[in-house]
Order: sequence, then C-alpha cells, then structure tokens
Amino acid sequence: MPDQSTAMPPLARTWSPAAALNALKTTLGVIAAWGIVLWQQLPDPFLAPVAVLFLQTPYLGASLRKGLMRVLGTLAGAFLVLVLLAFLIQDRWALIGALSLVVAVSVYMIRNSRYGYAWFMLAITAAIIAGDASLEPSMAFAKAVSRSTEAVVGILVVLVINGLLWPRTGGALYDRTYREALTRLADHMSRLGEAVSAGADGRLPQPPKTLRGAPVQLREILAAAALDSGGFRRLQRTYEAQIDGLAAVLGSLMAFGENLRLAAEGERAFLSAPHRTALGSALLDLATAVERIEQDPGAVVGQPSAAALSAAQECLGRLSAAGPEPQGVAESALLHATAFALKGLIMRVERLADAAVALAAGRSLPVAALAAEVRPPLAERMARALPNALVAAVGFWLMALLWIELQWPPFGVIGVTMVIVVVGVETLANVPVHRRARRLAIGGAAGALLTAPVYFAVMPQLDGFLALSLVLFVFYYPILYFFHALPPPRNVFFLGAGLMAILMVQLQPTQTYSAAGYLGLMLSILTGFIVGITLLGIFGGRSPREHLRRTLRDLLATLDRALGDLADRNRPDFVVTLARYEQRLRADLQSLAEIVPMAYAAQTPANDRERIDALLDAVETLLIRLGALQRARARWSEECGADRENNCPRTDFGRHWREAFQITLRELLRTLDQPRTRAGLAALDANRDFALSEVARVDAIRRGGDPPPGAVYILGIAGHYIGVARGLRTLAEALDAIDWAAWRVPRF
Repeated sequence: MPDQSTAMPPLARTWSPAAALNALKTTLGVIAAWGIVLWQQLPDPFLAPVAVLFLQTPYLGASLRKGLMRVLGTLAGAFLVLVLLAFLIQDRWALIGALSLVVAVSVYMIRNSRYGYAWFMLAITAAIIAGDASLEPSMAFAKAVSRSTEAVVGILVVLVINGLLWPRTGGALYDRTYREALTRLADHMSRLGEAVSAGADGRLPQPPKTLRGAPVQLREILAAAALDSGGFRRLQRTYEAQIDGLAAVLGSLMAFGENLRLAAEGERAFLSAPHRTALGSALLDLATAVERIEQDPGAVVGQPSAAALSAAQECLGRLSAAGPEPQGVAESALLHATAFALKGLIMRVERLADAAVALAAGRSLPVAALAAEVRPPLAERMARALPNALVAAVGFWLMALLWIELQWPPFGVIGVTMVIVVVGVETLANVPVHRRARRLAIGGAAGALLTAPVYFAVMPQLDGFLALSLVLFVFYYPILYFFHALPPPRNVFFLGAGLMAILMVQLQPTQTYSAAGYLGLMLSILTGFIVGITLLGIFGGRSPREHLRRTLRDLLATLDRALGDLADRNRPDFVVTLARYEQRLRADLQSLAEIVPMAYAAQTPANDRERIDALLDAVETLLIRLGALQRARARWSEECGADRENNCPRTDFGRHWREAFQITLRELLRTLDQPRTRAGLAALDANRDFALSEVARVDAIRRGGDPPPGAVYILGIAGHYIGVARGLRTLAEALDAIDWAAWRVPRF
C-alpha cells in the first residue's frame, strides 16, 4: 500500500507517468469545457469545468458512473427546489428550514447509500438554485435548466477525453495485485513445505507481512474497480468471495502450522521422516495448484482440486503406514486431527480455485458460496452519518442567516454552497480522520493567491480564446498533476487549489476585471470553508490518533461479542451470525487500515511508523486466525450431519479457550481506556497448561481404540485455538509498544 503519511514527499518521489497523463486529460477537459460554455454563453460557465475537475478519474467507467450520478443528483436537486419554491416562496424561513432538511438528509445518505455522490450533488444543486431564485424568483426554472445543462456539458467532455486519450480500466490493477498475492502465497507454501520436510519445526516460516495485508489492499482496489467496470460491479460479491478465500487459505495455513508443532513436539510427537516427507509433498502440491490459479485461472477447472485431493490421499496413506506403531488412520486421533487440518487447507484452496474459474467464465459463484450481505443496524448507520448531516444543516442555516441579516458574505450563494462542499467532501471519505475539509480549505486559500496574478496581470493582456487556453494550460497543469500524483488525502490540497483556479478566473462571455469582485468572491468562498470546518471541528474534531484508538476499541469489542454469540457451534444460525460479524470486522479493519497511515505525528517520536504499522499487522493477523477458527468450527458442524449432539459433542476445550480470549480482549480494551495500564495475559498463560494437558490426554486415547468424535475435534481444532492465542499475544505486545498516553491530548 502507498505511504499516506502527512509529510510531503520529496519532489523526486512525486513523478508518475500515469499522473502526468491524467493531469493532461483533466487540463484539456477543463479548457474544452470553458470553451463550450463560453461559446454557448451560458450564465454560470464555471460549473462545466468544475464538473470536469470532480469527474475526471484515471478510469473511463468510473468517470461515466460518477457523471451519471452527478446528472441524476443535479436533476433531482433542481426538481426538488422547484417544488419547494412553488409552495414556500412567500415564506422565507419556512423555505430555509425545508432546504436545511434537504441538505441534512442528503449528507446523511452520502454515508448510507451506494449513490453517495448523487446525494452530494442534490444538496449542492438545491442550495445554488434556491439561492439564485431568492434573488430572481421568476428565473428559477431557467436557472435549473442552465445548471443542469452545464453539468451535462462537463460530463460529456470528461467521457470524450477519457474515451479518446488512452482509456484505462480499474479492473487491471485488481487482477495484477491479486496475481501478485497468489504468487506470494504459492512461494510461502513452498517454503513451508520445504521446512516441514527438513524437520525445522520450531522455525516454520510465517506468511510475510505483504501477504497478510493483501486482503485489505485488495478490498480497497475492488471498491475502485467496481465503480469503473460493469463486470466487476456485477460480480462484486464473487470477487469479495475470492478475497475471503485468500484470507481463509492464510488462516488455515497458520493453523496447520500450529498443528504441525503439536504433532512434532512433546512426549507423544509422532512425526517421523516419512511423515514429514508426506506433509511437505502435500504442501508443495498445493503450492503448485495455487500457481496454476495465478497463471491461467480459466484452465484450472478441476485440476487444482484433483491435485490437492490426490496429495491429501497420498499424505494420509503415507501417514498411516509410517511411524513406530503403524495403525489405521481411524485408530489414531492425532493422525486424524492432522488429516482434518490438511483437508481444511485443501478445501480452502479448492474454493479459491472455484472462484477463479467462475470469474474467468464471467459468472457468479452459487449463492451458498457467497458471504451473506447484512445491513448494519439503524443505530450504527445513524452514528456513522448523523453528526455530519447535522453539521451541514446547521452550517446551511447559519450561512443563510448571516447573508440575510448581515449581507455577508458578498456572494451569499457561493458561501452557502461552500459550506455544503466542505462537509460533503469530508462525508464522502470512508473515514473522517482524513481531514479533507481542512486540506480543501487551505488549498483553496492558496489557489486564490496563485490565481490573482493570472487574473489581474496576465488575462487582461490576452486576445482571443486560443491565447487564453495556452495560459490556462500552463497554469492548471502543475496543480492538476499534483492532484493526481499524490495519494489521498494529501491530494485534496490541490483539489482546493484547482477549484479556486477555476472559480477565481471568473470567465464570462463578456469578460470584466474587478478587484472588488475578486476579493468578494474569495472572501465568500473562504467564509463558507471556515464555517464548515469550524462546525466539523466542534461536532467531530478528533485527531487521527483518537480515531485510531476508538476504531481499534470498536473492533476489539466486536470480537468479544462475536466469541460470545458464536460459542455454540451447533446453533442453527451459526453461519449467518458468523457472516454478520465477518462483515462488520472487515469494515472495521478497512477503516483501521485507512487511519493507520495518518496516525504518525512528529511530536510523538516514540510512536514511530514501525510501531504503528506493527499494530495494524497484528490486528490483520489476529482477524485472519480468528476467521479461520470460526470457519473450522462451522466446517466440523457441517461434517457431523443431522445427529450433531452425538457426532459433535460439546467439549470444555473450546470453552476454556474462548473464555481466556474474552478476558484477554477485555484486558486489551482496558489498555486502550487506561493508557498507563499494560495488557494482562494471565488468562492465556493459565489456559496454556490446561490446553496442553488436554491435548496430551486426548492423544492418549488413540492407543485404546477408535477415538470418540470429541477427541478428534479437540486435536483437529487445537491448532486454531493456539494460533489465535499467539495472535492475541502479538497484539498485546503491539498495543504495549504504543505510548497511548502521549496521544491523549485535549480537543480544545
């Protein structure tokens, strides 16, 4: 993932051919939009180039979808304002109240709708048209038509520019990143197989950090690819299943490693050289299957599955014939448990192959193989979106009041609109910690200063649109280059500068130059920025560090509740409940991944980037291990058949572990709430001896005949529980390494 720290990178690191191309597209589009609207003498020509600025993306499909949402939002906003004006034009304060409600609902829906940008445009359009209509009520319909026309002009320009100049698709980036992840996965499997064959039990390799972080990175790319490509959008849930499959293979690999340690260490260790050779060969065969998926997903129908099953059967046969006391697999709980873990790994690779085959054929996986989509509860949706909705409504009302009572700012419509812009830009971000509104405002102030020499000194000397185009190209291109070259949210500064560079040149069909007009427009825009930023700071002005702490706390609390709700693996809705928690944890992890790069602050050098990144890595690893544990429990219940009570008896082994996990999670939560307190691991330490003795006791049963299902279950699942315990210890170390007290600073 790119480094998204707040420090500005050296200029040498900002060079990007893709950014240079995207800046060229955007600059040509803005200039073309200026030419069209000036030629047609539309009343507010700046709207078309502003549309180009906001709609230009690296990918044609994303620009098209965003453009359609802009048109729909603009038309809906215009229609809604015309309806409100028809009934409330004579009652100013009732109209302002109704418009405040419209703005609040729109900002609320930005966070809770997949068409957030359309709602953003609805709010902006409603504010602009209503403001213009308050000055000229008879022109309300004409204003609505002209503004919708200008938006359509901007969209058409973007689509033509993107379609003609090197069109790109976001799906290519996803495919490339996923293939790289598969390559790393196959390499890790190969190294693990070689280590097992060589007898390096205590030095079994762990998945590399880049591989553990791949699911988070792939989900970020998939979100962009789904906007860009209709195929990705149609098969988005199958792609999500593909990413979940990758995480499941990683979790099974980690748990299988723990099972190998159990089988290789202790008094009853049974792995001999033939055992190791069989297990190592199975892992190498699985690595080959993964390589086939990476190389040609369309040609893997049945082949990876057959290779994996063949490797498993060979492994089981060689395990049963090896060792000092040869005996059938059914007579050995420990061998059966090892086979259970290996079969789980094979099954995950098979499902990974199934997803690749389905996507290569352009079809979706069966519904049963897709993760259930669970709508978040109302309280969670309101907590996520309501604060910004209230900020937008209050900001709209406050700016309207200032404009009516104090005649400030000079251009009241622009001031009101900019309040909605800064709040909307902040709300469109998945995580409010980005401080996009503040960066937008600072960039806007810089853009106003940069545009002044062009407006006052250069433009009056020009003759004709061709000369103007050349000057605007030289002026716009560097700003737009850095907008495309820098990663979010650093590029928002240049978005603000580009916005002001378009607004402040004040191009009109009949061009005039006015220092008072320039200063009034600049103050109006900056007033709207200041009001919006101030209200955002009052209602939600938490630092990135505080957002990190709160998001991590929510994630750990969700894990605690999940362990309680999923305690009974035989409950009828176990799979649905698991899917609900997995969806929530994925969202929390994605938010955490966005916050972590912003958390570093130079004034707290103790919390360097390495420690913060280690915290994210520990969380990612823990969630992978926990997900694998719960899926293994679900799989065991599926294999038990209808007679679950007899075939899948409840045991104290898992209950002891889950209780220890929950106690440890609450200790970690206490550390986040009380920064001076270190996380206690006494529950994990106390459970370790019990777990090892229980494994030894169950292993002894294998010498007495057929093991009961509960005994096989304990040995088969033990590696998962031990792996989760290891993950919790790593997370506790990462939490203790952070100086949380240094980050707890007053808001005001």
